[in-house]
Amino acid sequence: MSATPASPPQIGHLTFAPAATNTDTGITALAGGGQTGATQLTAQFNKVSTVASGNDSVMLPAVTATPNKLGAIGSQIIVRNAGANSLQVFGSGTDTINDVATATGVAVGAGKTAVFIAHSYNGTVGNWYMVLSA
Repeated sequence: MSATPASPPQIGHLTFAPAATNTDTGITALAGGGQTGATQLTAQFNKVSTVASGNDSVMLPAVTATPNKLGAIGSQIIVRNAGANSLQVFGSGTDTINDVATATGVAVGAGKTAVFIAHSYNGTVGNWYMVLSA
């Protein structure tokens, strides 16, 4: 008897990406910071080990309405700042985080962990919400 793979969870007409099992460690944030050229996060669990100066930066994947993709509405991206300085996290393109303009980004202090939840997408702009550890 063979097992049948589980379908992605659904609520109404929305299909949510299943919990990813991919992890990326040893990430180096873009020196000098900024959205342009920020280190692209490509996993669900991300450990940024090198934040050489304050506001060095990383970028979340683009929010998408396409199910089963990193950045799909309802998906979560976890960012651990294991570096020595504050890390700046940016949305992709025009995506916002906590309604903050994408060119501003949000800070994740040294030793902190943030969970980013893909909340909505209107076809042009995606919205992430961030929960920061104490």
